Amino acid sequence: MNGKKIILAAAAACTVLLSACGEPSDDAVKPMLGLEWFAEYDAVKTNMNGYHLLEERESGEQQITQKMQDYSGVSLYEQACDLTLCFTDSGLIGFNYHDTDRSRNYREWFSALEGTYGLPTEQGSGMASWYGNPLGKDTAIYLFNLQEGVQVSFYATADSPDKSYEKPKDAKIPAPELRTPVVPVAEESAPVTTAPENVTETAAVTTVRLREGGRTVIGTDTSGNLIAAVTDDAGAAVTDPVGSTVTTVIPATTAVTTLTSQTGSTVTQSSTTAKDGGAERMTTQTTAAVRQVTEAEKRAFLLGGLSFYSSPDAGRRIMNRYSALDEYRIEEPGQPWELVMEYENVPFLGKSCDGILCFTSLGLVGINYFDYDANSFGDWVKEMTALYGKPDETQSDFASWGRDPAGKGTSVYVFAFDDGVQISFFADDTGSELS
Repeated sequence: MNGKKIILAAAAACTVLLSACGEPSDDAVKPMLGLEWFAEYDAVKTNMNGYHLLEERESGEQQITQKMQDYSGVSLYEQACDLTLCFTDSGLIGFNYHDTDRSRNYREWFSALEGTYGLPTEQGSGMASWYGNPLGKDTAIYLFNLQEGVQVSFYATADSPDKSYEKPKDAKIPAPELRTPVVPVAEESAPVTTAPENVTETAAVTTVRLREGGRTVIGTDTSGNLIAAVTDDAGAAVTDPVGSTVTTVIPATTAVTTLTSQTGSTVTQSSTTAKDGGAERMTTQTTAAVRQVTEAEKRAFLLGGLSFYSSPDAGRRIMNRYSALDEYRIEEPGQPWELVMEYENVPFLGKSCDGILCFTSLGLVGINYFDYDANSFGDWVKEMTALYGKPDETQSDFASWGRDPAGKGTSVYVFAFDDGVQISFFADDTGSELS
């Protein structure tokens, strides 16, 4: 991937940042005990000879044959644990740490992981997940509250190491082995996404369809928010690694509308007949095609219910259906610090783009879409003009709308680069904490 063009959240600066995917920190990869993803079974066994090997076994529960090495005397965050290393034909793909003595309870383990990896991507009663490549490309972390204790799992989410060949699309990726059922944690509840401001419509339907997959409402919480099961393109419920239905929260004050473009055009034709000096004269009036822009199109950049000034945790939950590329923090002297999240294959107005979210201490202040079609600058300027009117400024490689085009305090930009076009939506970041 070429260096990504990311516009810093400080919209007034209009600064372009060239970024590369960062490597995980030393603290982030400590749970791997110096081992490498997809390392060979026997090589790992040799490297682990300083620990007590309890058992070698095999499992085929997930329709994928896995070999296991069970060890005792291993520590995670200075707590004694048992460890199960999991292997497929590709090599080492999982680390399952078992705190069967509950030397730390679920909440304490949650806090320990949060201190290193930030807030989880998903959180439920008795389970939390961290996506976004926390231990390198194609990795994830899972925390489970089980009957036997607390389990922390570090897993590869790819079926094999990166190679030059194309991986089969139907490759099965193992999920963490759970030796006992998940137990709900008392008073545990998933955080609720802050509702966007200035939205007054009330959700009055039971199904929300998005461009990719959708959500089917299955109930409400005590605040009247809709609890929806996430569904795929075929309408089937999406489940987490332990088989539970993945749910999301739709605030009751949020308008429930499709994000699919609803533009169209109309051509009207009328004829009149008049007499002119005894002769009949017919005239035909034709109205040119007019594009009917909908409110849904104007707000389509708020993908999946994103809202300005919402928390990074809310952004991760909404974007977890897309493939995370990177997450990192930017600190420049005298400028607001930023947390940046990058995703690929994000849909925006019919195009597949990279999506980049920018957060400051105020919350989400920047939503960017990067289209790798370098010839699409003119098309995107026309698209934004149709949605938000004539731009305030237009140059050969830049266009801007700065008079609250997408809500109070917002601005919109289109930038042309050698390798693509970036469309950026910003909220007012005045008062963001400086680095």
